[in-house]
Amino acid sequence: MNRHDHASGGPDESGERTNEPTPVRTGRRRFLGKAGVAGLAAAAAVFGRSTPAFAANYGCCNLLFAPSHSVAQCRTGSNYTWTCSMNAYLWCYCCEHKNSYGNYIYSSYSCQYG
Repeated sequence: MNRHDHASGGPDESGERTNEPTPVRTGRRRFLGKAGVAGLAAAAAVFGRSTPAFAANYGCCNLLFAPSHSVAQCRTGSNYTWTCSMNAYLWCYCCEHKNSYGNYIYSSYSCQYG
């Protein structure tokens, strides 16, 4: 079988052509190339996002960034806020601040007993 034969039907043991399809052989380079493309696509889907990485767990808040501003500053302008509890007595107030483009730019939190 030469490189230009396709899966149309190959010779049997006697050397005569049959109507049985001949398996198509895929070269090593083509296989590795396709595997590489698939790997890059998967990596882009997982790691290629534009949102910031999870910074850490402060109090019970899973913040995008390490806290850098007060909660009062975070509440000015566009923001996303929520509360969570550490236990029956300790509550935390969490905030993610957005810029004018809608991107989160800093995080804040405050915990208190109550």
